[in-house]
Parts: sequence; structure tokens; C-alpha cells
Amino acid sequence: GTDALVVALDLSRSMDAEDIKPSRLIRARYKVADLLKKRRDGQTALLVFAGDAFTVTPLTDDTDTIASQLEALTTDIMPIQGSQADAALNLAVQLLQQAGLPKGEILLITDGVETDAALQFAKGLNDYRLSVLGVGTAEGAPIALPNGGFLKDEQGAIVVPKLDEKALVRLAGK
Repeated sequence: GTDALVVALDLSRSMDAEDIKPSRLIRARYKVADLLKKRRDGQTALLVFAGDAFTVTPLTDDTDTIASQLEALTTDIMPIQGSQADAALNLAVQLLQQAGLPKGEILLITDGVETDAALQFAKGLNDYRLSVLGVGTAEGAPIALPNGGFLKDEQGAIVVPKLDEKALVRLAGK
């Protein structure tokens, strides 16, 4: 059979950037939906992360259940902002271990990671294989707010998140 797969989807605010259409997040959800269609065997789990990580669906053979959750995954459901990929990797490993699976794959879908903690964690993954799918462009784009205008930082400057490909490559290559 196929290895178990845990998909970790970034729901940080920067995923709302529209440098890829319709947005990074919507494109990422399409990717997950495609992936689920292709998975015939092996269990799949879905978790989401921003400042913390949460399980959406534990490991299951029922990919339809996971697919039906995708629409509801928006950045505003996350209680804490941030991009804690290490929390996501930690939770992914827990899900695999709780299922008693010595092997498995973790797919991290993100537009950037705070690398040091994530890299440290990735080095200890052993038999769990990590792949990283980066969404976004190097140029980036501002994040439109639901009520108009764009997300700004504390200094009042418009935030333009850019895809940090180098960091993601380092993480995947660990």
C-alpha cells in the first residue's frame, strides 16, 4: 500500500495574498483536492497551522471527508496568527505515531516558514519524509482585507509577503 500522508496547510494571513490567482490559499486548496483525488490507497490526514497547529481530519481512508472540509479552511478561523511550521510538523508526527505508523509522508503547503525551528525539527523526522509545496511568488502581493484596504504592519506599511523559496528548499532538503 501507499504510505500514509499528512497534509499540513498554512492558514497564516499571508496565504490570502493574490500574487497567484485567486489567492495563495485557494490555489493551495485546489492542490490538496487534486492530491486527494489521486490517492487511491494509504491513509491521509489534514492539519492546518498559523500561530499554532490543529487537526482538521485525523488519518483516514475517506478522502471525500477531507475534501468536503476544504471550503471551510480560511485564514480567519485561526485563533493565533503566525507561521509556525514546527508546530505543524510536530502535530503531523504525532498523528502518524498515534496511528502506529513507522513510516509516512508529510506534505507542508506554505508560503514561508520561520526556518530555524522548522529546520531543527525536520532534521529529527527520521523515517517520515517531508516534502514542501511553496505557494506564492518571489514578488509577493499585498493582502486584501475583507472590509477593504490592505494588511499593514505596526509601522503602517503595507505588508507584501514574498515566497521565500530558499528557506523552503533548505527545509525540504534537510
